[in-house]
Amino acid sequence: MAEAPPFPRTAPLAAEPLTEGSAAPPPLRPAGWLPALAVAGCVGAVLGYHGVAFADLAVFTVYAGLGLTLPGVLWVRVLYRRPHTLPEELALGLALGYAAEVLCYLPARAMGMPLLVAAWPMGTYALFAAVPRLRAHCRRTRRARAPLWWSWCLALGVIGLTLWIGAGYFAAHPVAAPPAAALPHLDMVARLMSHGPDGGPFGHDWFVHAHLAAASWVTGVAPSVLLLRLAAPPMLAALVVLLAMAGRRFTGSRRQALAALAAAVFVAAPVLYTGNAAGVLAWTPPQEWAAPAQTFGALLFAPLVVLLVDLFGGRAPGRGAWLVFAVLLAALAGAKAVYVPLLAAGLLAVVVVETVKWLSPPRRVVVALGLTGCALAAQAALLGDAWQGTAVRPLEFVRATWAGLTGAADTAGAPMSSLAGVAALGLLCGAITWSGVLGLVRRPRLLGRPPVVLALGMGAAGLGAVLLLGDPYLAQGDYLQAACPYLAMAAVHGLGCAARRAHVTLTAGLCAVLAGAAAACAVRWVFGVHVPLRPGAGELALYLPYLTLAGVVLAAGALLAAAGQPRARVLALTLLLVTAAGTPAAWLGRALPVAPPVATAPAQPAGPGEVTGPVSGT
Repeated sequence: MAEAPPFPRTAPLAAEPLTEGSAAPPPLRPAGWLPALAVAGCVGAVLGYHGVAFADLAVFTVYAGLGLTLPGVLWVRVLYRRPHTLPEELALGLALGYAAEVLCYLPARAMGMPLLVAAWPMGTYALFAAVPRLRAHCRRTRRARAPLWWSWCLALGVIGLTLWIGAGYFAAHPVAAPPAAALPHLDMVARLMSHGPDGGPFGHDWFVHAHLAAASWVTGVAPSVLLLRLAAPPMLAALVVLLAMAGRRFTGSRRQALAALAAAVFVAAPVLYTGNAAGVLAWTPPQEWAAPAQTFGALLFAPLVVLLVDLFGGRAPGRGAWLVFAVLLAALAGAKAVYVPLLAAGLLAVVVVETVKWLSPPRRVVVALGLTGCALAAQAALLGDAWQGTAVRPLEFVRATWAGLTGAADTAGAPMSSLAGVAALGLLCGAITWSGVLGLVRRPRLLGRPPVVLALGMGAAGLGAVLLLGDPYLAQGDYLQAACPYLAMAAVHGLGCAARRAHVTLTAGLCAVLAGAAAACAVRWVFGVHVPLRPGAGELALYLPYLTLAGVVLAAGALLAAAGQPRARVLALTLLLVTAAGTPAAWLGRALPVAPPVATAPAQPAGPGEVTGPVSGT
């Protein structure tokens, strides 16, 4: 029986070269530094405006650069042998630096020598200086170059997120008086500084607090300044670059990668109600600093996806990439509990699909799945009793959503018909948001590509966790949130394929997008359903807006078909219309005037790994 190939036939169909470079790269032009300087200036100005002392900013910048990023970059060059642009190298190096820092600090603190965490960067520099073959990697000899517009787009994305967090979270959370929701985080950092791992239990996601403890030991910066100000900007900057990097490998196009990045950052459930509980499923974006563990976990998970997509391709990045994969996976197990099970589910889906296609299991994916299984077992042993609050309790999240929409105080008394209806609404919202995946249905070869199967497998696992698991803090929603960026990549890829296949013009596509957003906003305004429902309002009011929107979509598709449009164009324009009725319309709806709420939904308790704040992506 023939062995399955290493995915040369199912590798990303890149419209643009992914590894352009030369043996002797030209020096970077001065204009190429302008995006980086703009980001640095914006971040420094925002942090300074919100009370960060220049000395703290300077010493943390030196630590993040020399203690985390640079040693990580050196090892990336040795182990991950593919040409990368300079921002990609820095983002990969920072992610690897975070992982190595945490994995070094925990045993160092357990031995009573917390400053021994500096052995990681110092040992790296000493090793690279002593070994000639490693010393050659201190100078970049292979460089992938990106267009200047691409660099500016990423820079503007980082600047936008920095301003967003500065105007929202920073402004509402002064360092001098940390809010009550930040106190559990500061307590965990203090215990990790004084006692190390023996100071637990710490909950599900505590490796980010180990990073804060290590950074505070080395720099002398107060943990509150690190938690509420300094830790977020480098994480978000690296996350933007890594998600764009993954999106480009996923779709083969820089433009589609930017669209996928925007969809991941601003993901929101379709909103056809008004009021405080206007969403059916509470989705928040990965850069949400109100949950530091989510940002840290997303940052460590993104390079894993990049590595996997490269491993899926015909040209593997080298055996050293497996070491990078293992280190990031080990750190991810304690950084955010939801990612390792999601990764295992996605890889299992890839193994099944590829085995069915080739009648032989793919070796690389089987190895990755085995490593992920080991990480999952280690995670279960590491967390131990921290999992006690999470159990199989079907539809618990749906019950909480039903209570928020109806204003009911007793979730246990929810009729099964109501729960089934709200669950169906949640599935419909997901179908609207990621409807672009249907653009791949008519092209099975693309739909069966390992990256697409990985994304869909993680999305299905996340949705299953939301519907089947129960948690006292409703943390099961994190499973779906974690898969959002990669579902967005699949959806954008499907939309792009459908639009290209149907030869949809820019004008026609823009008209479809505007029509979809206008239809969703019009339905929301016409019905005016306020949630929680006002006294005496029947639950049927919850379903009428969505049923009406579905009717509008069907009518639009029927009109296009009656006008003699080809099926491919009808499908593409309909998908554009439906997609625009999701996230774009949800954000547009925020600008529309609404009636003041007459009731408020019962507040959901904040989990031990969450800091509540005004910054939200839903």
